[in-house]
Formats: sequence, C-alpha cells, structure tokens
Amino acid sequence: MELDKPDYLSGFIQRQNVLRIWVRRYAVIKGSTLIFYKDDTRQKVDLKFEITPEVSVYIEDSKELHKFIIVTKNATMVCSADSTDLLMRWVLAIRGCTFSSRKVSMQDFNIISVIGRGFYGKVMLCENKTNGEMLAIKSVQKWKLVQSKKVQNVLLERSILEICDFPFIVKMKFAFQNDKKFYLGIEYVPGGELFHHLLKSKSLPMSQVKLYVAEIALAINYLHSHNIIYRDLKPENILIDIEGHIKLTDFGLSKICDTTSTFCGTPEYLAPEIVNHQPYGKEVDWWALGALTYELIFGNTPFCPDNVYNSRNSNVNSGSNAKILFENILFRDPNFPNDTDQSIIDFINILLIKDPKKRAKFEDIKNSDFFNEIDFEKVLNKQIPPMFVPNIQNRFNPNNFDEEFTKEVPADSFNGIDVDKEDQYFAGFSYNQDPEMIENGSDRSFHPEDDDLFGRLEDTCSDPFAPNETVSTEHGDGFDLFATDLL
Repeated sequence: MELDKPDYLSGFIQRQNVLRIWVRRYAVIKGSTLIFYKDDTRQKVDLKFEITPEVSVYIEDSKELHKFIIVTKNATMVCSADSTDLLMRWVLAIRGCTFSSRKVSMQDFNIISVIGRGFYGKVMLCENKTNGEMLAIKSVQKWKLVQSKKVQNVLLERSILEICDFPFIVKMKFAFQNDKKFYLGIEYVPGGELFHHLLKSKSLPMSQVKLYVAEIALAINYLHSHNIIYRDLKPENILIDIEGHIKLTDFGLSKICDTTSTFCGTPEYLAPEIVNHQPYGKEVDWWALGALTYELIFGNTPFCPDNVYNSRNSNVNSGSNAKILFENILFRDPNFPNDTDQSIIDFINILLIKDPKKRAKFEDIKNSDFFNEIDFEKVLNKQIPPMFVPNIQNRFNPNNFDEEFTKEVPADSFNGIDVDKEDQYFAGFSYNQDPEMIENGSDRSFHPEDDDLFGRLEDTCSDPFAPNETVSTEHGDGFDLFATDLL
C-alpha cells in the first residue's frame, strides 16, 4: 500500500486555502502521495492527492515569500516554504514524483573501464546489458558532497543536463542513487577530451580551429538562450565525438541566472569581472571562448605568465604565477606573432575586451571576418566534415582516454559512508528519460524559463585553487558525462 512507504519528504509549509488565507500545515510525501496534515502529530488530514505525471510545479517570482505553485488536473495550489533551500527540496521532490519510469541500478550494466576520476568520484565506461549500448556512468560519493556542501551543485547540474538537447552538448539519459552514491548516465563520447589531443599535436589546421570554435559558440549561445552561464570552458571540458565534432561537458560550475558573483572557474579563462570579484553574467563565457581560441591557434593561453612556456604542461595557477596571470588578465592585452592574420587578431580581441558591456556577443562572433567562409547553418546541421576524426579501435577499448584511469580495475567500489537515499537533500534526483512519456506529450522536463528556482539558490562553488578541486580529470568534479539510448 502506498502509505505504508517511508516518508520521501516531510516538514512544515504554508499553503493558501480556498479563501486565499495562508495556513501552516505539516506536509508529507509518501511514495507518490502528497498529504497535508493539520499539524505534525499527523492525526488530522487537511488535504491529500496523488502526484501523477500530469501534475506540474513551478516557482512564483516573489521576493518576500518562497512561493511555489502546484497545478493538478482539478486544482491549483499556492504554497510557501520557509527558505530557498526548503523551496528547492519540495519542488525537486514533487517533480521527481512525476517521472513514471522503472528503477535503474548498476546491476543493469557491465563495467568495461574507468575513464575518469575526480575528487568526488569516478567515471566508468559501461555496457547496457539489455541492448549492448555503451555509455558513461559517473558515480559520486554522497558523503563528500555533504561534507563539502556541494549537494545543491549536483542537483543543479543534473537539472541542466536534463534541460539540454543540442548537437554540441552531451545528453543525459538517466540518474539514480543508492545509500552511498549518485549516478549519472550520459552519452559516451569515444573521442575523449580535446585537451588529450592537443597534448599530442603541436598545432591544429586553421579550418579545424574555426569549426571547433563555431560549434562551441553555437553551444554557448544555446545555453545562454536557456539562461545558463557555463563558466568553465576549457579543452578538458570539450569532448570529441566519433565523427570529430565537439560536445561540451561538465556543468558542475554552471548556473541558471542572469548575473552572479561567485569566484569560480579555471584561472587561465577567467574574465576580468570575475577576477575583480564583481557581479558578472553570460559575457564571461564569450571571454573564455576568446582565450580558448587563442590557445587553439598559438598553443598557450593569452595571459599566461612569460616564464611559462606551455600552459598545457605547466601549473600556472599557483604562487607568483597566479598573481601574474590575474594581473595580465586585468591590465594586459594579448600579444600576437607578427605574421598573424588580421581577422584572427580582430576576432580574439573583440572577445577579450575588458569591459563586458562592450564584449562581443554571438551575433558579433557569427558575423566576424574570422568566419567569412563558415556557414553557421551548415555547422549546426553537422554538414561540414571535421578534418580530424578520432581513432576508435573498438567500442570496448577507450583508447582516447588517459591510461592513468583506464589501467584501474573496472569496478563500482562500495567503500564509503552511508547517506540515507531518502534524505531531504537528495529528493527528486532520480530521473529516467522515458520515451513513452515524451511520445505521449507528457514530458515533465524542467525548463528554466518556467521559473527561477535555481537562479535563487545559494551558490556553493568552491575556491578554484583548493586542493583536488582545480585539477580537471576526464569529466571534472561535476556530473559531466555522456551516453546512448534508454534502458
């Protein structure tokens, strides 16, 4: 029986009655049933209904109250939580109940290889036992997230991945959890990191650079159209697919909002407004694209200290080097070799303008002389074949990933501290992209334009120079990955 299940989420919230008078009630989610009791003794039920796929929940823009709206087939209910944190938990929990899909676990997969590792967990190449599809599953230890206060970042990244459906951004297929870990299943991108290939190549053909930059610009513009600031563009977070096209990954530092002020990101790509601890917006992603374009062409980031020959192989983020790097970002213009084509100089310079209000945006980028020979419509439709196609030996051999990881024993370790999977912090995490729901028009995906839930969350990004958190592995420290078809 549904009500025999343990509480999924419980606590006091306010709701408006039929007279629009606020009343304080003790709410409980059991299974897929939401119950409002008169008080926490749970003796008298005030209201009860089933959370079905047809139920929707969204945030009402209110500066004074943490209000959210529940819309059922027969009624609309206005509720208010005591804090933004509780608001997030209730909305995610209710949304989580609207997903009607079967349970997923690691028992459904054969683990082929470890392909990445970060401070919070690791990434495994896995085979779906049912249909043989290959995907990457990232496991993240809950106790480390709780200890470092990163839980909100995980929920945010999972929601961003759920939103995104774009050719040059990795796709999430499912998310699940147990007492110790979160798991994310995302499309497997067998070409590995762009960073990995840059280390092996002295330079890239200019036509290849332009295609990469155009695809990245389209991906960033897509994110911005969904009010998402990426905040961590770098070669380690750009994957190469089987045909040679790029896919952005790792949304652990991304944020859904117009402006923010958190000091986070990778130092070589930080915009001046971030270095200055000023509020910033989507313009920081275009600055990072300018820095990345410079690196793809010249082999170094534009503001790298003079004593560092190649930032790909050196630590420019520590001690005096970091101080020089930030001073260069704030006060120096990028240097170009004497024989550099003027269209390259102009393109990079319009992206690296110190004043974010004057910095180039997508339309400026698309119309620049740098892309004179590029048709962005063809780029979007993948009609321009890449010059470089990664060597894929076979689907069970992740040869484009670092041997430091692929030589590890391929197993889902079970060591760690138990954290209750029904903890209120984790409610609403599990997700399965059920094809039947989508075909029937009942897709319960979250769209940020519907509300500003995640834009109002307390930002918990850590110091980018903290130990273990500045080193980017195959998929960073956030839920970043790749995948194939549904179970």
